Amino acid sequence: MEETLLKYRSRLQRRATRALRGAVAAAFLIATTGPAWSWQTAHGKPDNTGFVDVETAPAKSPLANAPRLGSIAPGAGPVIAPDGTVYIGNEQGKLMSFKPDGTPGWSREVGRGQTIAASPAIGSDGTVYVVSVTRQTDDQVDPAVKRVDSTLHRFNSTGGYLGQTVFPDHNGGGGTTASPNLWRFNGVELVMVPAVYRGPVGGMIDIRLLAFSPGGAVVADQHATSITAETTGGGGVPNWYIPICLLPPIGPVICYAGLGGFGAPGSGPMPPPLPGVGIFTNPQGGTPWILLSDHYKDLVGLTFSLADNKFYEAFRVHENNRYMRSAPAILSNLHAIIGTEDIERDYDGNQSGAEKGGIVFSGPNLTKVAPVTGLQEIYGSPTRLKDGRVGLVGARGELTVLNNVTVAGKFRLPGASIASAAASRTHLFVSTTAALHTFDATSLNEVAKLDWTGGGMSPPVIGPLGHVYAIANSSLFVFPPPLNLPTTGTTSGTTGGPVLGGGVFQDSGVPAPAPATPQSQSYTPPLTANNNRLFACEKLDGDDCGKGDHRAIAAAFCAKSGYAQAPQFDVDSKKVKAETLDGRYCSKKKCKVFEEIVCAM
Repeated sequence: MEETLLKYRSRLQRRATRALRGAVAAAFLIATTGPAWSWQTAHGKPDNTGFVDVETAPAKSPLANAPRLGSIAPGAGPVIAPDGTVYIGNEQGKLMSFKPDGTPGWSREVGRGQTIAASPAIGSDGTVYVVSVTRQTDDQVDPAVKRVDSTLHRFNSTGGYLGQTVFPDHNGGGGTTASPNLWRFNGVELVMVPAVYRGPVGGMIDIRLLAFSPGGAVVADQHATSITAETTGGGGVPNWYIPICLLPPIGPVICYAGLGGFGAPGSGPMPPPLPGVGIFTNPQGGTPWILLSDHYKDLVGLTFSLADNKFYEAFRVHENNRYMRSAPAILSNLHAIIGTEDIERDYDGNQSGAEKGGIVFSGPNLTKVAPVTGLQEIYGSPTRLKDGRVGLVGARGELTVLNNVTVAGKFRLPGASIASAAASRTHLFVSTTAALHTFDATSLNEVAKLDWTGGGMSPPVIGPLGHVYAIANSSLFVFPPPLNLPTTGTTSGTTGGPVLGGGVFQDSGVPAPAPATPQSQSYTPPLTANNNRLFACEKLDGDDCGKGDHRAIAAAFCAKSGYAQAPQFDVDSKKVKAETLDGRYCSKKKCKVFEEIVCAM
């Protein structure tokens, strides 16, 4: 089954390459070279891990020019271009730009009556994408109904308006409070965002996944999952209410009522927005993985085919006793990690949040890992530190750091938070309603604390020059970079040593298990480290070698790739440059090489 799936994906990739030669796909092409990722999407990179490989200073004293922003929607925050420009959208429908030091740049209104309820995203060509929400009454039907619509707006880096695309209509409107994310593959970039729609049956909610081209065209519009009203929680409110914050009459009442009391003793956490998707591109190749959490009980793993502009479901995880609250963060070993809240049921079977939770793991790596429980409920996406440990921010101010699946530290912080943490090479930054905290990334000692009010709703973010940005009380706080760093010319990912990875997590001070690897992998064809075809004989003049040589070399190749065996291989003689695993070259006109090696655990 696994081998069939891999071969199918390989065929899709070849079809996609051919399709790119056509005129339609050509409209989506972008330059394949460009600057490294900065904090261009809501949680850093598209994998939502919230890590930037730059040095920072502790967030002690913000720069004096803390600009006022207007009201910022719950969960929304800044994004940062590779040149350090900061972009933020507010609930008054204004997209704003700032220089790295917080000096205001340009600002643009997206349209009268439109609200920006999520972080923007910055494309590889500098295009700024932002989604707005409009609530209105449709008088064209009888009786009149209230509807919600979302629109994708596009700006260039100088504030020029490039156009807009209204989200597709299904059953009367449809919108989102999720942040857009960016999918890149084979020189193509697409903007992907989940959206909430009324389902075909009363009380049902559909979550659809949309993909837009850089020019604003709707490339894909596909159903991903549905939520059906089962029972009710406290106060008669449906327990699936959080994903439908956009849909009147429940949405405005549930999601925006009582904001002033957020973080007050006994007030409980505020409902966060619909999570954006997580996108992971495997450095070993293959189409990127797309993970969608419906904020209820399902996580869906998908891939996208450029050949026919469709999403294909690869796996689905259902949790009967937990709500999946956070956007999925995808680790380098292909395990996704999602913050959860436990479900409690009364004697009548009514479900509600238990105000405690933890995390669950899912694919694309299908090796099972037990959930981590006994924590506070977690709404912010988990954050990966440089050494592979993971920071989790509890809704009532508990910071937990995991090494592998073991709790390496817990810190009780004042206030509440629905915001993800942000990690640099040197620090971990956590925002709560009461303060902004800075922890040393290695020792986990708290090295700075800035008291404030009105925090905990927007994630802190880190710029490519080492600036730290955080939002509280409708103001942008800007913290300067370390004094010993250059002030220009540095981009994320270009400085410092390699980021450790491998196991579920990894920590330089505590032993971690061996890296988790997919159960099998097909190499078609297998290549050497110098990108040459793999020679299939042990002796350079042994072109007539048999299966004994083939089997031994295939097994050695798989062992170097982290697999225990080579159950399948295919060999042929070809006029190619062939190389052995130890760097020797075949000198014959035709050399026996591997066409395919399938490795397995």
